[in-house]
Amino acid sequence: MTQTNGTDGFIVPPIPPAPGSGAATPTSQATAQTTAQQPPTAQSTQPSRARHAARPIRQLDERGRTDRLPTLPGLPAGHTYAVTDALPQPAHGLGYVVEEAGGGVHVLAWIRDDLKVFSAANVLDAAAADALHGNRADVHFDEWDTDGDDHTGPMRVRSVFEPGRGVSFGEYRRNGDETTILAAAMDLGPYTRGTYPTAAVLAASWLLAYHVPTLAGRRPGAGLGRIFDEFMRVTREPVADAVDAIVWKGAVNAATAAPTDRFAARELIEAGAAALRPVSARESVRFIIVEGTNLFWAVFNGDLPTEDRHVVLAIESALNRIGAVRRVADMRDNENGFVTTLDEAACYDAVHRRDHIWSQHVDHVLDYTNVNNRFARINDAAAAPGGMWDTLTRFITIGESLILPRRFEYRADVNAATGEMAIIFSAPDETQFQSSDWHDGHVVDVRTMRAAHAATYSLELAGLLAQIAFTAGPSVHAVTVTGYRGSLYKTEDPVLSLRFERERFTTNVLPRYRDGAFDDVALDDDPARVVPMLEPTDFALAFNARRGLDVITPLPIPQSLLANRTPLWADARPLPPRLGALLRADRARDLDILHDDASIKGSEVMDLRRDNEEDTPIGTSIELESVIMQIEMSDQAPANQRPLYCENPTQRLLVSLVDDGPDTRYWKAPDALYNARVGLTHIYRDDGDYKAAVAQAQAMERIAPTCASAYFEEAVVHADNEHYEDAARVLKFALTIAVARDDVDFVYYRLAYALWNNGDRESAAACYAMRTLDSASYAPSARREVAQLLAQLGWDELPDHDRAVARLREVGIPVAPQARALDVLAEAAMGLVDAGFPCAADAAADILANSIDGDVLRLLRQCLRYGVLNADDVLAAERGE
Repeated sequence: MTQTNGTDGFIVPPIPPAPGSGAATPTSQATAQTTAQQPPTAQSTQPSRARHAARPIRQLDERGRTDRLPTLPGLPAGHTYAVTDALPQPAHGLGYVVEEAGGGVHVLAWIRDDLKVFSAANVLDAAAADALHGNRADVHFDEWDTDGDDHTGPMRVRSVFEPGRGVSFGEYRRNGDETTILAAAMDLGPYTRGTYPTAAVLAASWLLAYHVPTLAGRRPGAGLGRIFDEFMRVTREPVADAVDAIVWKGAVNAATAAPTDRFAARELIEAGAAALRPVSARESVRFIIVEGTNLFWAVFNGDLPTEDRHVVLAIESALNRIGAVRRVADMRDNENGFVTTLDEAACYDAVHRRDHIWSQHVDHVLDYTNVNNRFARINDAAAAPGGMWDTLTRFITIGESLILPRRFEYRADVNAATGEMAIIFSAPDETQFQSSDWHDGHVVDVRTMRAAHAATYSLELAGLLAQIAFTAGPSVHAVTVTGYRGSLYKTEDPVLSLRFERERFTTNVLPRYRDGAFDDVALDDDPARVVPMLEPTDFALAFNARRGLDVITPLPIPQSLLANRTPLWADARPLPPRLGALLRADRARDLDILHDDASIKGSEVMDLRRDNEEDTPIGTSIELESVIMQIEMSDQAPANQRPLYCENPTQRLLVSLVDDGPDTRYWKAPDALYNARVGLTHIYRDDGDYKAAVAQAQAMERIAPTCASAYFEEAVVHADNEHYEDAARVLKFALTIAVARDDVDFVYYRLAYALWNNGDRESAAACYAMRTLDSASYAPSARREVAQLLAQLGWDELPDHDRAVARLREVGIPVAPQARALDVLAEAAMGLVDAGFPCAADAAADILANSIDGDVLRLLRQCLRYGVLNADDVLAAERGE
């Protein structure tokens, strides 16, 4: 059966079976079309036999050295080849590759001392050598680490299949003038083992990787390469182009492709490669390789339509099946993973073995039983052992360490006091499973069984998640696991929901996992057999006629979890005394900063400023003063509390850094109050009333003491009046409370400019070097300023991070975010979560994640904010809808 790949409109012929399978190669119905198909990059003209025969015969200089090469596989019988320096050659030459002929030699190629080989029909002079560009070398030996002392690297041949870098066909190690082949994708004859002169190894490599295929009319590089290089193509090129290239190499050029290339092309075609380009044209889609697991992960908008999501995840799963092949090939090829290492039967076997190792997965989970949780202590702050923070971070740590064959998304919620936990996870759609399999030497169609395979996998994964919960939380005695086939964000299409009890699971189900009962391939086609093996105490499931999972109504979320999910603005529960003292609050709702129920809305003040500030500044200032007076004299302003404005929830948790003590209490200052102060500051600044502008900015700081933008406003007023020392003073203080990355970056950006204008260029350079966000709106201005500053200093570049930090400390400039601020934030976040107020701590977890390696705290934030609820419902509740 032929398939149309809609990406480029070419016809993909049937892919031939693996060599040695005994199966006949199918007759292509599209030979003319595929023959006419041009490669994506024009191929350079290759020397033919006729051109080779016309080469001049050169006589060797007896003073030089000529070494005959041993018989090499694939070279024409009766021909003798050598490497020689007994001919005139330019500087930096290691000699020529020659063929003996008529009492002399034909020159075939020149070897340069940077380990590059170029085709040559005759000896070269200096001018001809200077015209040779390194990126046009036919064969080149590169180095993995050009700055290191270990001269090891890939052996590559110039090829249309990898126009930029060439196709890898081996790995070498060079020691002086000798070279050893560490791994090879092709038969290099005697050079495959042992150590030989470098020039001889280069000559043999050129003959076999470039000359032999050229003489045969084949494209150099066909059927060669590393699987890893194909992977990197997917991460660095537009995804549709990269997938097309893999399909083109393994399907359109199937006759000369390596077995792994044919397998990869088939997997991508069957996964729906033709549909990827339309999706990637509508939405931004890219692939990354996750560090630690080496799994592909598709990055796309969470609102991607369900059908488009299935297309992207089907390609992601296909790429990870190719990744399973790569891991097996890596073990055989000194971590090179050549496409020639495995035949197609072995490729399918690698995927089978990867998909049926639940016993290994559960043993991996159990290994975490007594592992120290590095996220339970951040600086001086510590979470309660076995509490919500400890349990969730342990759960996520284990989840992120798993190497699962398909996309694994999840969220969890737990109540350590009641021992109840709930988990939701992404149950893969059937399109993420293989459409073909290998049986009795042939590829067979298994599309009708994919729904059953998806059901079995989801059920087995649900059981594994239950064990992760019991391992992560020693107090957890019951867990509800629900799988969703669509977006986890929207919790759409629930297809399974199981409840497990610890004692029953540990006694009966865990031994089955460890003994390999769930590894049985026969379960793939019969998911109904899996359910009694899991022994859930309650479940919601429905199988369809194809043995797949139908949409169901999931089991209810435990009430003890829902009790902690009251929107913060409506949560009247009292805070524990210790948290109350730290946060200067008595009830959870005192921490809310987002729900604006004031009689005058912040948006109204913004509209007033936008419409009138420039045209009628005096009238606008009077109206803004009136707004301030109304708010400050209203019943909303308790006499014994201070007004407090915060731009984000994290700032509310940091008030202990700036106030008088634990007895201080605050009322939520409306957005209108802060916006009015901003408007007055701008009016007085634009009018040139320096003192009035400063007074308004400082009034902003009093109601927003942990808000970095308030200090920006005062600093701008000082800078506009060339009081750069005052601007620097204000910004240095802002660094003591700034914790969000964009705030920290902007403070350093403004401080750099103030210090520069105050004559401290080196400190200014250090501040510019502390910036981390190149995507900020002010980034172009920052780049221009840096260029001017470097020119004045006579420097080529800004100091690195360590040198910049050293300079800041030397001159007394705070290094943000400050350890004290992070300590307060961590203590507040951990305390709130363990006390049952996760909704008040999610933003803090995100800030803390910037100071800790890995994604655990970022994923924790999702769990804290949404738990196992529909995200849209949570956001609506936060807005009071």
